[in-house]
Amino acid sequence: MWVVLALWIPLPCGSGRGFALPVLFRLYVGAKRGGERQRAAQAQTRGGPRLQAARTAHAERRQATKLELLREMAALVAHWAEGRTVYLVVDSAYAGRTVLEDRPANVHVVSRLRLDAALYAPPPPRRPGQKGRPRRRGDRLPALAQLIARRRRWSALPLVLYGRAVTPRIFTLDALWYGALRAQLIRIVVVRDPSGRRHDEAFFCTDLGRDAAFVLQTYAHRWTLEVTFHDSKQHLGFGQAQNQTPQAVARTAPFAGVVYSLVLLWAAAHLQHGGSLSWIVRPWYRSKTAVAFPDLLTALRQDLWMTRFSQSPLPVRRPQNPAPLPRPSQRRAA
Repeated sequence: MWVVLALWIPLPCGSGRGFALPVLFRLYVGAKRGGERQRAAQAQTRGGPRLQAARTAHAERRQATKLELLREMAALVAHWAEGRTVYLVVDSAYAGRTVLEDRPANVHVVSRLRLDAALYAPPPPRRPGQKGRPRRRGDRLPALAQLIARRRRWSALPLVLYGRAVTPRIFTLDALWYGALRAQLIRIVVVRDPSGRRHDEAFFCTDLGRDAAFVLQTYAHRWTLEVTFHDSKQHLGFGQAQNQTPQAVARTAPFAGVVYSLVLLWAAAHLQHGGSLSWIVRPWYRSKTAVAFPDLLTALRQDLWMTRFSQSPLPVRRPQNPAPLPRPSQRRAA
């Protein structure tokens, strides 16, 4: 399994939704190696020398968790940013204490929040003459599910999410999520679909200076990474490699991700220099309004074919001493 960190870039060919460009990859190896169940009573004597060597190396190496791998990649990107603010958008499975508390100072996290998360009020100020250590948290707040049930007034917020104009109902609050982030308040945005087709959801951001619109739109950009995985698997072989050696496992999938980023960067440079990108009109794509990754890949292949293969690499030169043409009598004699 790969832990991938990508940069969201609003390229002009993305119809306003942008693209996720993979930049960092870390290979995660869990407790179950290669589909094998590591049981105490299971015999580990079967297999050839290569499999035995892999089992030995797997048992001796400390396995880093997915959250630790993500924290290391976020620290590297924060170092590249040189003080600029970086917003790390992750799924709820990665919004844990390892990522939230140990992140760099210029990194803020935007993610989904469980409705049964234990929330607390900020610690009250110390009274004059109060003894003992300061409190780290205030009183326990009701769960988000209870707050939603009691809520009677919601605010309408017009937004553009996933390329569509929507107007959800929201309310916000600041609270302390002590189980994951003990020393900082988070801004929570609770969203309700007025049509009732979707369940109520909650999102949070560690930057208290951002409003609800920023939190929702930023989290919606995370979906572009799923599109990146889909396109890389379908067209670049990201999930089809059959590798056994360690170097091949560590290089094949990241190479497909790098190729994906290079294709998108070529498309952006092609448009910047006055080029155009289009797609083949299909009868089943009558409402298509923007190019997809297969269209960009086809345009790049055509451009490479025109510039590298169709044109002659060297100018045609005439011979300096051309051979004399045979006479008609010589042609008859032959």
